[in-house]
Amino acid sequence: MAPWLERQIGVYMLMVWLCAAVWTSAVTPPNSTLAEFEQWMARHGRIYKDNLEKEKRYGIFLETLRFVEDFNSKAAKQSYKVGLNQFSDLTTEEFVPRYTGFRATSRSSNSSAATTFKYSMNQVPDSLNWVEKGVVGSIKNQGGCGSCWAFAATAAVESMLAMKTGKLVDLSEQQLIDCSKLNHGCGWGWMYQAYEYIAQNHGMTYESNYPYSGVEGPCGERAASIAVARLKGYENIPMSEDLLLQAVARQPVSVAIDGTSPGFTQYSGGVFNGPCGQNINHAVAIVGYGKTPDGVDYWLFKNSWGETWGEKGYMRILRNSGIQGGLCGLITQATMPVAY
Repeated sequence: MAPWLERQIGVYMLMVWLCAAVWTSAVTPPNSTLAEFEQWMARHGRIYKDNLEKEKRYGIFLETLRFVEDFNSKAAKQSYKVGLNQFSDLTTEEFVPRYTGFRATSRSSNSSAATTFKYSMNQVPDSLNWVEKGVVGSIKNQGGCGSCWAFAATAAVESMLAMKTGKLVDLSEQQLIDCSKLNHGCGWGWMYQAYEYIAQNHGMTYESNYPYSGVEGPCGERAASIAVARLKGYENIPMSEDLLLQAVARQPVSVAIDGTSPGFTQYSGGVFNGPCGQNINHAVAIVGYGKTPDGVDYWLFKNSWGETWGEKGYMRILRNSGIQGGLCGLITQATMPVAY
């Protein structure tokens, strides 16, 4: 064989080898990230129906992992951190209908149960944590049911009842999902409609009496009739961080937020300061407020995504952001139950 032909064949074979190496590296996951994915699957109990589904979820997981690593690499410039959690293999389109459950609406003002927040600009503590005061219930998990509205409302009622009676009990979100018919079960709902139902139907029952199933079913009227938490009605808090501060100084308050940005869903600690929008789609309960040693004002809220999310189920989020509507729309739909 001619030397020039041997050289051409050699160059051709080298190019083939290089292309194969590049292709292989593109389709073969690095052992370290694949092992991390397998560990994450075991931690969160993930079992996929087939290899195609697993490959799809692995791809989404890798995108989340890259976001987490990139974000945390700039930790000196960030006021919060993110991490992998139970949502790390989901797209936003998959996440929203299953793990949120609020839709923006005009809150009713014609109902006999509704009043506007009555306030006076009193001096309030510089910081307040209702969890530490023992009047905030356990962290719960709504699972793949769009029932955040029921959890936010229930959290506020549990605290109201504890402050009134001195006894902290878990109340039934499932009762609201099944029986509050002006809401839409695992589809979506509103806290004010939950309060309307409680006021008009003589109260809420214990969670142990009407346990959570995570699916909407027929109203268990017998269980619901064993009421332990009664409401006179609810108060709508005008769109103001100062007024929300006055309300939270009185008791925990249910609010709606935009809870779908990657930083929000993968939040693991610190004071969340965005980015997020004003498209409110999730509901939580504000259970306190404070200031960091660096002088950053924050709200403390209780979420319904279990203890593996955030700071053991809680988030600190920027207060006094200067944004109309508050950061993530947090002050636009604030509502609080009123006890008898």
